Amino acid sequence: MSPKKNPLRKRTEFGAYLTRLREERARLSAAQAARDLGFNNRQRLDNYEIGPTIPPDSVLIEMARLYRVAPDEILRRAHWPQLVLLPLVSIIDPEQLTRDIIQEIEQGLHRAERQKLTECITEIIRERK
Repeated sequence: MSPKKNPLRKRTEFGAYLTRLREERARLSAAQAARDLGFNNRQRLDNYEIGPTIPPDSVLIEMARLYRVAPDEILRRAHWPQLVLLPLVSIIDPEQLTRDIIQEIEQGLHRAERQKLTECITEIIRERK
């Protein structure tokens, strides 16, 4: 069964982003993109597009070139949880963080969840003034 049809594999938000870039920006099939990226077969690309595997930075930069998007955009999207949430975790009481919460942070949050987090932080800052 192909990974895209396997109901046990859940597409990550970042994987869906990579697929949109490939299909909408570059208008490439998965097979063509895999060849252009120098992969031996399509399975490696499928693992990145379906997730949870994040490509190494060197592959992300090649994808950015191939998909006609700025490298910093694709790198920022790939590393968003680490760039934004992990420094935030450093100011939160680590005793309060369960392994599940840490895993969720590492996987990233959806746009609505990021907005809610931003609103909570903004409210805390407002209350301090």
